[in-house]
Amino acid sequence: MIKKLFITLSFASLSTYAQEVAIAKASVENLPDSYSDYLTEFLVNNVSGASLLTKGKEPLYVVYPSLIWEGKAYNLCIKTYKANNPYSSSCITVNYAEDIYSRLKTLQNNEFFKLKDIPEKKINIKLQLNTNPQYNKVKLVSQKGDNLTRYVDITKDIDGVKVGKGFVNLNVITLDDEAAGKVFKLLIENNKIEKVVVE
Repeated sequence: MIKKLFITLSFASLSTYAQEVAIAKASVENLPDSYSDYLTEFLVNNVSGASLLTKGKEPLYVVYPSLIWEGKAYNLCIKTYKANNPYSSSCITVNYAEDIYSRLKTLQNNEFFKLKDIPEKKINIKLQLNTNPQYNKVKLVSQKGDNLTRYVDITKDIDGVKVGKGFVNLNVITLDDEAAGKVFKLLIENNKIEKVVVE
C-alpha cells in the first residue's frame, strides 16, 4: 500500500514538473515597443500550463519569444530551454500580423508549447483619421512600416472596436503606436478585421 502511494505521488509530482512552462518577455525589433507586452501576455494566457518567467523560479521549460520585422515580413521565433540548456528553436514567417496566430499553431507540440484553440472572430475597428480616405479598401500599417492587415473595406456609421488614430496616405492607413499595438493584440488573438470604420 505504501509503495503504491509513493509511486502515485512520484508520478503526480513528475507530471506537475513536466508541465512547468515559463514565458520570458518577448523581444521585438523594428516594431512598436507595445508589441512586446501584447505578445508576452498572449503567450502566457494561451499556451497551456504557462506562466510569466519570474526571478527565483526555475521551471523545466523556458520559452524565449522574439518578433522581428525584416524584409517586409514578421519573423517570430520560439527558442526553448529545458533545465537551463538550449532545447528547441522554431520560427515562422508571415507577411501580415493577421496570420500570426494560424502560423503559430503549426509550431505547437504536446511537450512544452501547446497553444489553446481560439475561434476566429470577425470584427470592425473604429479609427480617428486626419482625412477621409479616397479609396474603398485600405491596408493598416504601423509607423514602423509593418503590415498589420491586407486590404480591408472602409465605411462609416457602424459599430466597431475603438483603437485610436491613424494617418491616411492614399490607400494605406498608418496607425500611431497606441492604435497599432491595440490592432496587433486583436489580430494575434485570432480576430479578423472586416471593416475600418471612420469616426
